[in-house]
Formats: sequence, structure tokens, C-alpha cells
Amino acid sequence: MTDPRIAVLNINKAHQKYFVIDRPYQFTSFGLILITSGKCEITINLEPTIVKKDDLLVVLSNQFFEIKNFTHDFTVKTLFVDSTLFLEAGFHIKSSNLIRFFSSTHAKVVSLERGVALGLKYNLKRIAQLSYFNENNFGKELILSYFSTLIYEIADFYNKTLQSDNTKKQLRKEAIANDFLQLIAKHFKKERRVDFYAQQLFISRKHLTKIISEVFEKTPKQIITETILLEAKVLLKNPKNSINDVVSLLNFPDNSVFSKFFRTNTGMSPREYKLSN
Repeated sequence: MTDPRIAVLNINKAHQKYFVIDRPYQFTSFGLILITSGKCEITINLEPTIVKKDDLLVVLSNQFFEIKNFTHDFTVKTLFVDSTLFLEAGFHIKSSNLIRFFSSTHAKVVSLERGVALGLKYNLKRIAQLSYFNENNFGKELILSYFSTLIYEIADFYNKTLQSDNTKKQLRKEAIANDFLQLIAKHFKKERRVDFYAQQLFISRKHLTKIISEVFEKTPKQIITETILLEAKVLLKNPKNSINDVVSLLNFPDNSVFSKFFRTNTGMSPREYKLSN
């Protein structure tokens, strides 16, 4: 008997349908994605991120996710759970220290130490066994136990990492980078100049470019462009929106400028994209 509250999957080369480049979609439940090999370039809520082996991607409900590129050996182990499991585990009342781990204002990629990653793999394996092939009379209780252990161990590692001196220095850069992303999310439909965002952050364009390049391995201009492009894709896939509507919503001067922008960055016209898939 399976447990409908949980889905544990190993995704590799045989499951290429899950690795679709440049197709944004939205998560509807909490999940953990452990990178077991290779490397992948993604965006989470328009934030560019690179994940590699032993990195843990923490997925929250309603996040937008898009794969930009990945290596041929990229594989992951995933866990997605229903919200009722959190209530049963009592996370909402047991530990205030979990708030930082689940907060949407913090980075959603945790670079695990090897021992922590191996422990996570073991717990995921046991949860999968109990979920899909279990005849134990206390199967649901055991699933809850392994799930609770998994969350507490990851949260403990995450919180300790945040407390280290080197991490605090890095967090300052990440705070500026996060503020930059929030400003983009607020203003990208009207403001596309890097200078504007640097001024809003009270730093020079050069300093902003340096920080963003270090944190995201991309320039501010690239991130602004990708943000506009992702929003354009989401809008174009909505059957209620015409191409003219998208041009207006994104404040492009006219259809031809938008079409040139879209084709330059995707290799297809807005109409071709709207009719695809």
C-alpha cells in the first residue's frame, strides 16, 4: 500500500522528460531535491542559481522554477510531501528554529557536508520503502519519524552554517543580491537599466556587477533580461493573453521590439512560442 502524502523519486537520464529547459512551471507542494550527481543551472522565483552534487534544493509551494541548463550526468533524488504531514509532525509548534529554514526570504539551496547528504539519502530511502512497499502496521508512524528526523537534521545543519563567520560575510553579499532581485521583481516591467538598481541600493554599478557576478555567476543585465523573458513566457502561455497584451503588460514600445527581444533570447518568435507545447 502506498502513502498518498509522499512522493519519492530518483530522476536520471532515463527520465529526461522531467528536465525540460526554458519551460517555467510552479510548484504546488513542499519538496526537497537532492543533487546526486552533475550540475544544473536553474532559476527559482526568477533568482538564478547553480546546484551541484550534494546540494539540497528546498522547494516551497507556489515557487516558480525553470531549468536553464544541465550536465549530461545530472541526477536527483526528490521528496515531495503533502502539507498535512507537517501538521502531523507538529513542526508548527515544536521548534521556532525551523522558521529560518522554511522562510521564503532565505536562500533555498543548502550545500550539504558529505555525511549529512548520506544521512539524507538513507532517510529518503527508508521513507520510499515505507511509502511504496510497506506492510508494517506502524508504517505511517515510521514515515513520520523518518521525515521528522530528516527535516530536523537538515535544519540544524542549515542554521549552524548561517552562524559561521565566513558565512556571515557571504550573507552580506547575498543580502545585497537578494535586495537586487526584490527590486527587479518590483520594477522590471518599467526599469531595465542596471544603473537604476545600483542607485536604489546606494552602491555603484561596478560594485553591484561585482557582487551579482560572484553570487549568481551572471551579470545584472543578464538577470534583468532573464526576468523579463520568464515573465513573457508565463504571459504568453496564458490563453487569455494576446501577444499585444503581453507587449503592453511588459511595457515594450511596440510589437516589433518585443518580437526582436524574444527571438534573440529564445530563437523563436512570440507567436511560435505561444503555439508550442
